[in-house]
Amino acid sequence: MSNQISNDELGKIILEEVKKISIENAIPTAPLYSLAEILALNNVTALRKLAKSMHIKNYSKLNKSPLISSIVEVLQQTDNLCTCLLAIDEVEWDFFQRVAARKHLQTDYVNVDSYQMTQGIGLLQSFYFEDKLFFVVPVEIKAAYRELATTGFPEEKRFRDLLNNYAVAAVSLYGAIRQDDFVALFNSQNNRQTGINEMFTILLTYVYMDMGYCFWDEYIVDADFEEDDFQGVPRLLANRKGKPRYTPPRDEFLKYSDWDYYEVTPQIAALQAHLSELISDPGSVLDLLDEIHDLCAAEARMQEYFDLLGSEDVVFEDMEQASVTAQLIVDVQNNTRLWSNYGHTPRELFAAEKSNLIPFPTTRPRRVRKTGRNEPCPCGSGKKYKNCCGR
Repeated sequence: MSNQISNDELGKIILEEVKKISIENAIPTAPLYSLAEILALNNVTALRKLAKSMHIKNYSKLNKSPLISSIVEVLQQTDNLCTCLLAIDEVEWDFFQRVAARKHLQTDYVNVDSYQMTQGIGLLQSFYFEDKLFFVVPVEIKAAYRELATTGFPEEKRFRDLLNNYAVAAVSLYGAIRQDDFVALFNSQNNRQTGINEMFTILLTYVYMDMGYCFWDEYIVDADFEEDDFQGVPRLLANRKGKPRYTPPRDEFLKYSDWDYYEVTPQIAALQAHLSELISDPGSVLDLLDEIHDLCAAEARMQEYFDLLGSEDVVFEDMEQASVTAQLIVDVQNNTRLWSNYGHTPRELFAAEKSNLIPFPTTRPRRVRKTGRNEPCPCGSGKKYKNCCGR
């Protein structure tokens, strides 16, 4: 009897785990709607920690009641609310808007990443009551948000998040990009334009949020370059010197704002079909494909791929099967977008280089009949060819 579970069963397990984590982060009581009442459910230590993050003066000397009053006052100020909302990522922003649009949102299956920060700074609260999860934006916060919305804040927030998504996508696809090139790329695909100064100021706030990129010299680069004090950036720039930048259409480009995204090419699909014959678990095949793609992006040696396959207990029946696997991996390598190719695949660059070569003549030269040694010489001397020009 098989011990494997179906995708539906796996999905149910994941949802129940999501609900379990949400319950642990919720207050076990009926929903409350006043910020003051919600804060009153916290102890003094938690309130002082929140007050400290808001830079409330003398917070350590305040008792519970004045602490609550001070926090409510600060969060109701539109400037402070603006700062808080700008600091949350796009996922939490979308969820905050969903909850703020109603008295409460009742749903049992929301990932904690959708509200962890907003709940931590008092903008939203979850409750667990009668075996149900409720999410509430306090009435005081709703009132301040409505006032903030009249200033065009939602549009500004969307613009900033879009700029951040472009930065993540650019770094994911290229590893590093000059700031002026980034601005030109953004402006070429969007109606609202930006400049280097505005871009730098906005993206710096996201750098502090650890979005996976940072600034180095005149470039926006992958944050992992910090590990070797950015020595890898000049090497990358040298490796791709003179190569054109790959710039996909806007919708395709923004797919790279998901760090886990990569193109599922026909070559990857072929490798997936092949691995499915060697590995029975579809989930394991997908995980292995992700790791193989990462090795391709890192321009790994073939031995590293076979070490990976060995770690997953992949056993080949014969050398022919191993050879087929190696060729499929090479095909994936040749069609993987590389930082060193400025986002192009090796196959794309090879095709471009071939197109720049001077082509061979398309017409063959006329064949010239060879003169026989005893025939008249073609120079017109009247002598035989062997006694004249054919000597």
